[in-house]
Amino acid sequence: MKGGIKMNNSLVKILIEAKKLNKWIPAKFLVKYDIQRINLSKLEDDGLILTMKEESDGLVLKLTLKGYHHFNK
Repeated sequence: MKGGIKMNNSLVKILIEAKKLNKWIPAKFLVKYDIQRINLSKLEDDGLILTMKEESDGLVLKLTLKGYHHFNK
């Protein structure tokens, strides 16, 4: 658990590495890391992630700078 938000450690590492590379990650590739159990709207409201719908990949997400610092402790 990171800062009160329960998230798979592998998922956290993937999001942190993607932020370092300034890349968006399709949510469909994160299903095996239980992304569907995460309240993305809450994380977005808290300013920790950005979400966007793309025509080719569907929902994509990326950590904000605040999210990077929050999860990279």
